[in-house]
Amino acid sequence: MMRRHVFETGAVALILAGMAAAGVWTVRVACADWQSRAETVTGLERAIELTPDQAEYYARLAAAVSVDDPAKATKALEQAVALKPADARNLISLGLSYEAQGNSEKAESYLLQAARVDRQYLPAWTLANFYLRRDNEAQFWHWAERSGAMVYGDPAPLFRLCGSWKEDGNLIDRLHLRRPEVRAAYLSYLLGQGRTDIIGAAVERVFELARKEDVAVLLSACDRLIGDNRVPAALRIWNRLAAAKQIPFRQIEPGGESLTNGTFATEPSSRGFDWRLRDVAGVSAFALENGRGIRLTFSGKQPESCTPLVQFVPVETGGQYEVRFTYGTSGIASGSGLCWRVFNANTDRVLAESQPFASDQDRLSQFRFSTPAGVGLVRLELNYQRAAGTTRIEGLMTLREVAVRAIAATPGAPKSASVVLPR
Repeated sequence: MMRRHVFETGAVALILAGMAAAGVWTVRVACADWQSRAETVTGLERAIELTPDQAEYYARLAAAVSVDDPAKATKALEQAVALKPADARNLISLGLSYEAQGNSEKAESYLLQAARVDRQYLPAWTLANFYLRRDNEAQFWHWAERSGAMVYGDPAPLFRLCGSWKEDGNLIDRLHLRRPEVRAAYLSYLLGQGRTDIIGAAVERVFELARKEDVAVLLSACDRLIGDNRVPAALRIWNRLAAAKQIPFRQIEPGGESLTNGTFATEPSSRGFDWRLRDVAGVSAFALENGRGIRLTFSGKQPESCTPLVQFVPVETGGQYEVRFTYGTSGIASGSGLCWRVFNANTDRVLAESQPFASDQDRLSQFRFSTPAGVGLVRLELNYQRAAGTTRIEGLMTLREVAVRAIAATPGAPKSASVVLPR
């Protein structure tokens, strides 16, 4: 019994001692945490004294002294790495610290170690940057490709990094980018950089996947190409989208019927080669039922000069064209300022314009224009210009159909004409 009593007493003592030690440790950890929260050098150093096996405190101390005492920061990071060798962030920080001190050999070693313990984006991205700074092309593209396979969020920083070495529009192939959203993002990035001169390869790679989600960025590419007067490239995008029925419009033939959505069967999208409805104060527009045209309402408060409707029309250089349009007006007097104008889209020079028009009955009218040498794109505009001696128009105009067709030049043919249509 005596021995049992002694044993039990000793066990209790050990338990109490253990509890006391645990309590002391808990208090030390709590104190260290409290000291570290101030994020001051003194507080972090005190936290390390209390709990010297916490890699996090060494890393935070390194960040706090990195500007004023780089050597101390490096030493703290070495301790953090020794305590937690599989922490890629600390390895990266230590590698960059050595690089800042001019020790590229140690820097490379730690950065590669980070990539070995963590095969995610950050180590690969950091190595790509490192090798760019070291002017090591082979290793740069190796780690850029690794980054491209894992990129998340906004990939634009990776695109910019690669562009600082070489930007020729072939990054999708160079990095073997497979994810469709990253391909689309690259095309969008090139458009944002204004590089319509090199988007061809990216457009092809986006088209390969035939995703409806990519129609918007492809139309943006078409818009930018039109704006830069790169008509053949813009036409290729438009016609491929139309052929795949990814847009509700037909393919365009510059040497034939070259105007899109002439009957307004589809509400104007203001994209690509479709009609563009301009936001003009005092002018409203809405499509008529069953694709029977579009109606424009002029409130009388619109500007004295405005352009509510526009379409870019691809044409053949040196060609002859006829614009035919069916319209009717209500409350608009003849000669009060409505007309069509055709512009050279590249120079904004007026190539032709219709007579001012108004008619209480549906009327078919037409006028002609010629395209000078080198002109492959014109801009057809519905213009209003208040005529001298008149007040601003207030009424309706209904457009039933508009067409632009290539024609053979006929000597003596009238340049403009109109005929009233039976109701």
